[in-house]
Amino acid sequence: MTFDLLHHVPKHRRKQVLLVEFVLLFFAIPISLYFVRTNIAPYLLLVLITMVAWCLMLLLADPRFKRFRFWNLTVARNYWPTIGKTFFWAAVFMAFASWWFTPDWFFQLPVQKPEMWLLLLIFYPLLSAWPQEIIFRTFMFHRYKKVFKSKQLRAILSALSFSLAHLLFANWFAVVGSFFAGLVFAYTYMNSRSTLLVAIEHSLWGCWLFTAGLGVHFDSNFLTQ
Repeated sequence: MTFDLLHHVPKHRRKQVLLVEFVLLFFAIPISLYFVRTNIAPYLLLVLITMVAWCLMLLLADPRFKRFRFWNLTVARNYWPTIGKTFFWAAVFMAFASWWFTPDWFFQLPVQKPEMWLLLLIFYPLLSAWPQEIIFRTFMFHRYKKVFKSKQLRAILSALSFSLAHLLFANWFAVVGSFFAGLVFAYTYMNSRSTLLVAIEHSLWGCWLFTAGLGVHFDSNFLTQ
């Protein structure tokens, strides 16, 4: 017995069901949550953990999913130079953007709260970057590949849904920035098929984002103020 209800749907109807599921999970729900963002803010981590657990169960239960894609180290090694170059220019841009848009927060976290900053460097990759890459890259690229056969289309939809998930933070920088970051992450995963690689890339970007000061736009604590 499987918990994936899709297996109980006739084969000729599965694409339609998957399309509805995709729109509901990655478009309708994130947009709806925007309107209750202050209420849900304290539970964002729980929501993320629940979602990634569901995605992992579906992936592991699907015999068509190749589990080596969780790491795929052989292929991932080829992309380290590209990851490094992309991160360098992204880091320069984020530092400048922080200085320009959030001067009061410019590198204030490591200076004023070094303990919190160090905890962020440790836990952000595990509790934020990796779960999001499972959901928005690994799961999305596999689950909906029969609905959206074009990899480029899946990459754009991945970035768009990733952006919509950041509507909760109720500011343009989080939404727009997440879209462009999501495109980079989507293309990294599309080419490498390595969740580990794209999670590391996401971690680099995210940790630097908070270090430079732009993380204030991605802090759920501000939703309740």
